[in-house]
Amino acid sequence: MNARILLPALLGTLLACGGGGGGGSKPPATATSLAYADPAAASYLLKKNASLSTPGHLVLELWGPAGATGCGVTAAFTLGGTAASWHNVNAADPAGTFVANGAAFDLGPGAPILKGKVTGPVLAATVAEKGTSAPKALDKALLRLALDLQPGLAPGAAATLTPDAARCKVLLADGTLAPITIAVSGITAQ
Repeated sequence: MNARILLPALLGTLLACGGGGGGGSKPPATATSLAYADPAAASYLLKKNASLSTPGHLVLELWGPAGATGCGVTAAFTLGGTAASWHNVNAADPAGTFVANGAAFDLGPGAPILKGKVTGPVLAATVAEKGTSAPKALDKALLRLALDLQPGLAPGAAATLTPDAARCKVLLADGTLAPITIAVSGITAQ
């Protein structure tokens, strides 16, 4: 057989059989961000802080109702699903800090009343002023928490945050702790 005829025939056969290189399947898509939509209006809700969030680092803020005042807040959330894990709000904070002050409370000099602790899937957080003589308006960021995207997930993986109704409270000016209900939306890896 003539070499001029054999070479094109051989190349045609290889290409038809997938031997042309790179004929394998594409690797599965991997999520690169966490999506969160602020919940509808409610007395207390978790809102996304767009300026502190990045695609893989979701910063949420607890906001209170207009017209209400208080001196501190405590809350606990259970993280479910596979899309995210608890993380420090600010990368420069010491490991295991997990929460940051919002814009409502003045934590004053000395040791602040600001604590976040993760036990398994549960984050417990507290932020408060020292004393109750100067209650602050609650219609702003009270505290911040953050979640990071879990690596290697397919788009569509979900996470849930469930507030613990028995542990979510506001510190009022008279020193009492009043229960609060917190609205939260779902989180999806994209």
